[in-house]
Amino acid sequence: MKHDDFRLVYGDIHNHNAHGYGTGSIERSVDNARAHLDFFAFTGHSSWHDLGEYGGRAAHFVEGFKRLKETWPHVQQVIADANRDAGFCAFLGFEWHSNHFGDQCVVFPEDFQPLYYTSQLAELRRFCMERSALMIPHHLAYPSGRRGANWDAFHEHEHCTPVVEVYSWHGNSEDDRGPYPFLSGSPGGRQTSNTVQAALNRGLRFGFVGSSDNHSGFPGAYGEGLMAALVRDLTREEILAAIRARRTYALTGDRIEVDFRVEGALMGSTISAGRRLEVAYAVEGRDELDCVELILNGAVVHRQWPESTAAEAGVEASPDADELQQVRLEWGWGPWGALGADRITDWVFELTLSAGEITRAFPCLSSGPFDERRRHRIAQSGPRSVSIASYTSRLHAYAGNANQSVVIEFRAPPGAALRVERRAPGSDTQEVGIAELFAQSRNMHVGPVPAESYQLHRIVPRHLSRLEGRVQLDTPAARAYTYLRVRQKNGHMAWVSPVFVNYS
Repeated sequence: MKHDDFRLVYGDIHNHNAHGYGTGSIERSVDNARAHLDFFAFTGHSSWHDLGEYGGRAAHFVEGFKRLKETWPHVQQVIADANRDAGFCAFLGFEWHSNHFGDQCVVFPEDFQPLYYTSQLAELRRFCMERSALMIPHHLAYPSGRRGANWDAFHEHEHCTPVVEVYSWHGNSEDDRGPYPFLSGSPGGRQTSNTVQAALNRGLRFGFVGSSDNHSGFPGAYGEGLMAALVRDLTREEILAAIRARRTYALTGDRIEVDFRVEGALMGSTISAGRRLEVAYAVEGRDELDCVELILNGAVVHRQWPESTAAEAGVEASPDADELQQVRLEWGWGPWGALGADRITDWVFELTLSAGEITRAFPCLSSGPFDERRRHRIAQSGPRSVSIASYTSRLHAYAGNANQSVVIEFRAPPGAALRVERRAPGSDTQEVGIAELFAQSRNMHVGPVPAESYQLHRIVPRHLSRLEGRVQLDTPAARAYTYLRVRQKNGHMAWVSPVFVNYS
């Protein structure tokens, strides 16, 4: 997908490990981020000025803050060292907690920066602006006074707070009736007045990002939150420029590609317009798309769905040699709780296409189980092959899902086949025709139930994973905002930063 002189990169700028009150080393965080992201920021837990007793668990947090302070010199050095390799960017940061003001993530543009302690949001903002650091609020929709957003104290500033975190493992802060409700955290359910739409409706201006808030040293964990940014080059300066220009969007996990423009202006722009607005978009999903929605001032004003699948239409599916296809290889499953949930299984695969070419591989790596030693590795090993080393377990699996997966984008003639060579656990080779995968998935197993399994999902043709639209809208009399929301059939979503119209 073309974006003029820009390219899409993916990252996570809010995550944790044992340098705070999470688990895992800072080295593990960097390794995991480098394996499947373009950039990340480590934001260690630093302080909580109005903590209270927290149900008798205050010591858990206080000890975490102490660990970060004691190990901060080491954290700074590891992040600085991570920036020595081309093709990957790491940022230093910390998280500031507040029941009253809502939590904020500070992200520094440069290495070797200090922690900062204050009880006042205005003082934290002043510190960030002095150091050209970002200050990003998150899990916005929690109730007021219980770490939810305090929009009265929010200060719109393109260099300090240009974006807010719409999605993380806590849930979706866009509105109080959307998918991914706030269930896993303790502060409570979504408060209507603290949602993103409520803030936009009161005239505030910001872009969207997603990040995981993962606490086990696994930035970019699948399903927990991710962000995309439009950059000219993969450098820290360009990533920060994209965030400050709001050329960003939030993702739940799948790397949905989006181009969104209003009157030709990119996502995040502020424009002036006359009586009519032309909105254009192009979306490429990693699964079949379910729906693309255009929101204007909080209301859905346009929806688009893909054409019916061949199976739904009762027509036999057939591959097109010239069209890009996608297929997902997923592995895991295995014994559930009563049957040995503590087992960790190591996997090694070689996925090979008999003819044609593999154009891209999109990792979908979830955070469980925690293991300081193990790492996932997914790499294209030739024009027709992808090598995979991974591990799975039911133990501490995020949202109960033990599985890992990768989405392969390819182009192949109808007679081609995919060969899945499993080298661990055990060994086996399965070859599946592309034509067969258009009609149905192929399920494979390590052994009898409850042994682990792996699966080639049914192929997703490009015309079912891509939507384009051009919409003419009447410009509201007052200022307006408009953004795009994308949903795939597998439930993964994207929220694209708004374009702001006739804002003074």
